[in-house]
Amino acid sequence: MIDVKHLKTIATLKETGSLVNTARELFLTQSALSHQIKDLENKLDCQLFERKTQPVRFTPQGMLLLELASEVLPRVEATKCRLKESLNQPISQLRLSVECHACFHWLLPTIKEFNNFWPDIKVDYERGFSYDAIPELLSDELDLVLTSDIREPDKLEYAHLFDFKLKLIVAPDHELAKKAYVTALDLKNETIISYPIPRERQDIFKHFIQNARFDGTLKTVDQGLLIFQLVSAGMGVAALPDWLVTPYESQGLIKSIPLGALGLTRPMYLAMKKNMKDNPVRPSMLIKIQLPVNAKLFFS
Repeated sequence: MIDVKHLKTIATLKETGSLVNTARELFLTQSALSHQIKDLENKLDCQLFERKTQPVRFTPQGMLLLELASEVLPRVEATKCRLKESLNQPISQLRLSVECHACFHWLLPTIKEFNNFWPDIKVDYERGFSYDAIPELLSDELDLVLTSDIREPDKLEYAHLFDFKLKLIVAPDHELAKKAYVTALDLKNETIISYPIPRERQDIFKHFIQNARFDGTLKTVDQGLLIFQLVSAGMGVAALPDWLVTPYESQGLIKSIPLGALGLTRPMYLAMKKNMKDNPVRPSMLIKIQLPVNAKLFFS
């Protein structure tokens, strides 16, 4: 076995011309250097240079080893330089998108906390919200997607982050405000206000109203604050995560009601491609930060 140290020894011997100077250059004793060379010659079963010549005269076999050293050692040094340079550069980035308008309420503080722990990892969330970000994830345009829906499970992995309650919010004087919980039939003729997401992707229709008859109106708006204002003014009802509802309900602006006798619980996942587990930028880093921050700021 020829090691890099052997190549470096032979190359240094060529440069200095003597064992004494080579030992000094490599910070070795002459005995240790002689032992190293003899061990290499025994492994290769050949003599590398003629003894008692000044300067050292290499055998044909020694010249072959010198040729190998001239090819390998510069590449080793170049790789060491590249590795050193990489330590001074950002590790990488995580390209993130969310399929939940209401998530921005806690996501941005979470990312800020994440950056405090891993400042060299850039979390790119410029793409922001997308009601269907999974195709971008599959095409490698994204690294992570926050979602409540599992799709393409054979190609993607889903890390469960937490569960949340979806609550119906109404004006305090709305007729549904007195109910302990609402049924799908209660919403039959209501105006439901929501973010601009296709009806088939909305939890209230997918997991609550489902096949029940709905003769009401679906009104979409871009801003969460506007949803609360419209609901508070009695212009419709809305289904929103509990973390978003609590501050407005505590001010008496709206009333929240469980969807169904047991309430409607939905999961939040971090979706990624299966090979993302082997990426140097571990998605679990985001999970480890996200959970305690959420629990402290929004679910206490």
